[in-house]
Amino acid sequence: MLNNIDLKLKLKIMYIITIFGVGGFGLMMLIAPSFTIALFSQPAQDLYLYGVAAAVWTTFGLLAILGLRDPIRYMPILLFQFIYKLIWIFAVFLPNVIVDGARFDTIFLLLIFIFFIVADFLTLPFKELFKGELE
Repeated sequence: MLNNIDLKLKLKIMYIITIFGVGGFGLMMLIAPSFTIALFSQPAQDLYLYGVAAAVWTTFGLLAILGLRDPIRYMPILLFQFIYKLIWIFAVFLPNVIVDGARFDTIFLLLIFIFFIVADFLTLPFKELFKGELE
């Protein structure tokens, strides 16, 4: 079913989701970090490191705006998100869950990351990307 949808349209949908989902959440973290921490029942945070994640996610949202204009050229944004989320699951989430158990905020983040991983996997043309056959 997804193979019948134009690649540029699929990419634009992912950019829109990134703008509002990732960028919006990052912006909320920047503007109201204490509120965001309380809203998601997160433990106390170092606001400087929390701000790094907020700034990066806001940047993804802003760069995704450019992806709406040129979907193919800005695919590395989606590829970067795909890879870092996989790394987070295997290098951060799983080892910590095994040792400390899962918390609401980490399970919530895991579910969001899984959504994006699956969506990026279904959207990105990996075969063509690695062959260099785009455009």
